[in-house]
Amino acid sequence: EAEGVDQVWLDSRSMIKTNSSYTSAVVDRALTIKTIQAYFTNPTNQHALYMAPGFIASNAEGHTTTLGRGGSDYSGAIYAASINASILEIWTDVSGMMTADPRIVNNAKAIPRISYHEAMELSHFGAKVIYPPTIQPVMHQNIPVWIKNTFEPTHPGTIIKNESPSDTNFIRGISSIKDICLLSLEGSGMVGIPGFSKRLFDALAKKHINIILITQSSSEHSICVGVNANDAHQAKLAVDAEFEQEINTQKVEPLIIEKDLSIIALVGEQMRNHPGVSGKMFGVLGRNGINVRAIAQGSSEKNITAVIASADVKKAINVLHEEFFE
Repeated sequence: EAEGVDQVWLDSRSMIKTNSSYTSAVVDRALTIKTIQAYFTNPTNQHALYMAPGFIASNAEGHTTTLGRGGSDYSGAIYAASINASILEIWTDVSGMMTADPRIVNNAKAIPRISYHEAMELSHFGAKVIYPPTIQPVMHQNIPVWIKNTFEPTHPGTIIKNESPSDTNFIRGISSIKDICLLSLEGSGMVGIPGFSKRLFDALAKKHINIILITQSSSEHSICVGVNANDAHQAKLAVDAEFEQEINTQKVEPLIIEKDLSIIALVGEQMRNHPGVSGKMFGVLGRNGINVRAIAQGSSEKNITAVIASADVKKAINVLHEEFFE
């Protein structure tokens, strides 16, 4: 107003509609898009600049709800997707995404360009610069996301687009999640019997326990899942109760829990075109005396995930960064 800019303040609670999960509300995408588009296409609402607070929304009754972690960036993405913006800029306190956590790796490098899927993989594995919900609305509309640093505005930051840049860095970044537990369900009674995996996942889902990683051998003698360490005790109670009969008849062992573990992940869409990445990764870890407890890799080959002791994380990320980026 002081600068004479034609601007308006928008109440996001009247624009973004959600369910009633107050601290992590789920957005009603169809209704929200309809509401935002109706406002912006109304001739009486045409201004040069719109200011809208992030993080807040409202439910069907009009009560204020909040969108959870990363909710302000998510709000920006919802507006951008609803009006089909040419770009979504996110101004934060770091200069875009990095090849590794700069607090762990001294010579972590900036990532100038990255794909939506690579950014989502890295953010899932602990890169807190951007959260997966923020990427989803703009990815569907193919709207680029530009992450910039408020304290260093001249830095180019990171552009997130649909395609992964085909440069020499086929690994885009290395990330990690700490405080993981491995839960192992083992027993000869599982072999060739359908439904064990379903029952395991159902037991965890009923207690709202998020599964971070899954791995199962082809022998079907054991299935292993990674969960947050805080959920380990609740998981043990739920799974042992579900398989009580099989445990009593010794077809299945009581759930085995391994603690003090972390996940490290190598991320890059171009990995599928480069043979030997897994061999190189595990060779580096082996030569440096880092034991791998579990491995998971999706068929899309966007990431290779390994579970290691938490005490080895800093060393593992540094030796992998040295191998792939220096």
